[in-house]
This record gives sequence, structure tokens and C-alpha cells, in this order.
Amino acid sequence: MAQTVNLREAEYQTIVAELSQMHTDQLSTVEDFVAEMKMMVTSQEIFWANKTSVKMTDMLDVLSGDIMTLIKQAFQDSEAGVANMVTSIMITDTVKG
Repeated sequence: MAQTVNLREAEYQTIVAELSQMHTDQLSTVEDFVAEMKMMVTSQEIFWANKTSVKMTDMLDVLSGDIMTLIKQAFQDSEAGVANMVTSIMITDTVKG
């Protein structure tokens, strides 16, 4: 059994790395979107309506603050879960190998 699981170790590590990169890319995309939207609603030359822009800015602040914090934590938890699975498999492999 040891050889079977060990052959997959590189695959598991690739999954962990790709998951982390995907999360980083997604967070960057959302952060870019928030910055672009803030620029649009605060620039009087692009889109600006006194009450609407203030409410949009508040909404974007909630997104970039509170919601992004929850998303980042969820991503970290999922990455930790996959890393723990890899560790568990490797321990099982060592004990049973």
C-alpha cells in the first residue's frame, strides 16, 4: 500500500497548490471589482448620484471588509482541510506501509 499512496503524494500536493492559487485569483478578482466599482461611484465624471453613490460605497465597504473576511476564512479552512487529508493519508500510508 505504501507505494500506491506515495505515488499520489505529488498529485495531492498539486491539488493543494492549485486550490490555493484558485482562491488567490478569486480574491484578487473580487478586490479588483470592488476597487473599480468604488472608482465608478465616487467619480463625478463616470457615475455619480449623491444618495446612490454613498449607498453603493457603503455596500462595497461591507463587501470588501466583512464579506471578504468570511470568504478568506472559508478558503483557508478548505485549504487546511485538504492539507489535513493529505497528512492523514501519508500517516496511514506510513503506519500500514
